[in-house]
Amino acid sequence: MSKDEAIKEMQKGNKVTHEHFSSNEWMTIRSKKIVFEDGVKCYPETFFAFRTDSSWDNGYSLFEN
Repeated sequence: MSKDEAIKEMQKGNKVTHEHFSSNEWMTIRSKKIVFEDGVKCYPETFFAFRTDSSWDNGYSLFEN
């Protein structure tokens, strides 16, 4: 799925992974912040500020436990 679709899924409370993540890494959005599997939180703007190349525009999927 695309970055925009992934953001919408996370805003619904779903966990999303990316093709660059390891098999146990995921992220979701809670209280307007991205929350990662290890409890780290940041604003979406911060996360995506360092991920500007086109490989971050797509490659997302729902995280399956």
